[in-house]
Amino acid sequence: MITEITSEKFKNNLDTEVSRCIENHEALKVKRADGEAFIVIGETDWKSIEETLYLNRIPGMAESILKAAEEPLSLGTDLEELDW
Repeated sequence: MITEITSEKFKNNLDTEVSRCIENHEALKVKRADGEAFIVIGETDWKSIEETLYLNRIPGMAESILKAAEEPLSLGTDLEELDW
């Protein structure tokens, strides 16, 4: 869910609104008087989105991740057994 506010309210409450986005990991839609809008999100959240977009560009990666998520942890390899 994205919260929406006017650009005037955003301007008047910049620090509070930005802090809320960062602390709550929520996007904020700021609507300008001309009807155009922009989205404000925290850097950590943006980096997560970038990583997801990157991984989805690799053929078969999304399917591989979904398949691995279905596998019980008991079938996995203990970290101590990995040869880094």
